[in-house]
Amino acid sequence: MPMIKHIGITTNDPGATADFLIKTFGLVEVEREPNNGSAIVSDGYMNVTLLKFKYDRYGGGRPGLHHMGFQVEDLDQSGESIQSNGGQELTEWNQTYGNKEGTPDNWIGEKKYMSPEGIALDVNPSGWKTRPGGRRGE
Repeated sequence: MPMIKHIGITTNDPGATADFLIKTFGLVEVEREPNNGSAIVSDGYMNVTLLKFKYDRYGGGRPGLHHMGFQVEDLDQSGESIQSNGGQELTEWNQTYGNKEGTPDNWIGEKKYMSPEGIALDVNPSGWKTRPGGRRGE
């Protein structure tokens, strides 16, 4: 079965976006162009290529990808890391729509954050369903 191994994100500042993802989620830098035209980071499973196009020939010509999700071990610690590295929690969204499956003491599902450049992030301790009939985090 084909597996998702790559996400491309158009950003206005690939280097700063890479630094945010490295500092916040512990991703590893795979490579970076010296002119800040692109950077590649990875969690060892998936490659995230961050691009700044002078001429975007197929991706829509604007910063893109709606959001990206990270499964984390500690939701609170990850939230603190996001915020200490310049991101922000979408508190109103989280209070209104988040944790539909859990309790105040047991958050299930994702919390929403924004990177410093405005890339939406889902941070989730319980994972996502990855197959029909599956359960979170399998």
